Amino acid sequence: MITIQNNDGGRRVLLLDSPFALDESPDFPEFLFDVVLIANGSVEETKTILNHINPVTSSKCCYKPLFVSATLKGKMGGYDEIIDGYADDMNNIDVLTTIENIINYNTLIGLSATEDPVMSSNQFFIRLTRYLISRKKTVLEPQLDVTASTGYVIPIFDLFYRLGQYELSDYFVFFQSMTEKGMFRATKFVNKVYLCPTCLHSHLLYIQTCPKCGMSSVRTEEVIHHFRCANVTPEHTYNFGGQLRCPKCHKILRHIGMDYDRPALIHTCNTCGNTFIEPKTQALCTCCKQKHEVEELAPQDFNVYEVTAEGKQSIISPNIGFTIYTEFYDNYIDYNRLVSRVRLLAEQKFAGNIEGDVLVGKIWILNSKGETMPIRPEEIELVCRYFPNNKVSAANNITYVGSVIRDIRGQNTEEEIINFQLMMSETLRAAAALLRPGETICYSYMKLQGNQSTIDDFIKEMDYISPTPDDSATFEHANATPGADEA
Repeated sequence: MITIQNNDGGRRVLLLDSPFALDESPDFPEFLFDVVLIANGSVEETKTILNHINPVTSSKCCYKPLFVSATLKGKMGGYDEIIDGYADDMNNIDVLTTIENIINYNTLIGLSATEDPVMSSNQFFIRLTRYLISRKKTVLEPQLDVTASTGYVIPIFDLFYRLGQYELSDYFVFFQSMTEKGMFRATKFVNKVYLCPTCLHSHLLYIQTCPKCGMSSVRTEEVIHHFRCANVTPEHTYNFGGQLRCPKCHKILRHIGMDYDRPALIHTCNTCGNTFIEPKTQALCTCCKQKHEVEELAPQDFNVYEVTAEGKQSIISPNIGFTIYTEFYDNYIDYNRLVSRVRLLAEQKFAGNIEGDVLVGKIWILNSKGETMPIRPEEIELVCRYFPNNKVSAANNITYVGSVIRDIRGQNTEEEIINFQLMMSETLRAAAALLRPGETICYSYMKLQGNQSTIDDFIKEMDYISPTPDDSATFEHANATPGADEA
């Protein structure tokens, strides 16, 4: 059953008790109702309904107050994050007050209830953040959760991750980008967690293995040092009939600290017989089943974030800066898509499917202390205009330009690489007009070299700025003629 009823406050309540394709139905347009009530007593059926009819992902229900049956209170788990209340009587004074508070606040801040379908992870994250603002939940605090993929999660984000709304890499890039743009601010450090570099999950098993054969069947025993003759060998070599007898001088050892000591542990591999002092520690991911060296794990800081006042206004605005580039510049792509594109081109190059060079240009701004500055919208806009035929992206306080210099019909790739560098320098000087006192803008470019095994190293290097950029311009050069530095 699905129907619309008026409550005592004059609000129109959409009442339903079973799954329904609301967004696709022409019979119930968005403007016909103000509130949603799911009147179903089953936890699982209500969750099924909420997967599609909720104030975050449903286009028609966006930001609208949502209630479920009072009998389900305390039973909905993570779905509590998108439920405004539990009630069967929509004329209850507390329910009426909650409805009016939400609707009036959204009207006050100018948050439109009409939204297009979610087509990308970026759109979803903005939609979710707008929802949190509509409920005055602007502090985002990660919670430790044994069932969560990354160990620490913001509950409402985790709910939609489990529903398949985004990938973990998209999640981390979003928070990084929003922080760089000043829309989010980290207010408290929670913990540093090491994640699987393949799937970004935190459920890792740490296994000590033999450094020679890599097997984990290892036995450990103490080493005994006999003071009198200076013999140092594993403890089992001293065992004779239940006594400790030195295998070198055959003296019986009676008192630790006087006759002998135990200075270290020694490990022996049961598989290959190798003896060693330090075992090799590897991390086995319980999610993707991949093994990694401990030093290869991906460090991730978890912080408490708050939406800044500037961020609140930008996120509510239909022209939010985070997505404006994809709307107005066809060559702007998300950073994780740029990385995937670079990897694909690199693999094609080493497979012999394309001839030429894969390049990545990087532009960043340093303050007077040599620290990288957050990316500015004007900077990305300028780079998009200067490189209309290249893919542009931004993350890590760096603006990226991807390029493939193809070797077609004897084309001189070295000359094209020089042209790429000249265009980067020209863009740099144009972008110098965006600088503030004490700031320096820099660029460097990377050229893929080596073989198939160097792809990962090339992609990792994309995250870092060069201490010796290929070109730079300071605030004083903001009005200088392009190329003046080179005269």
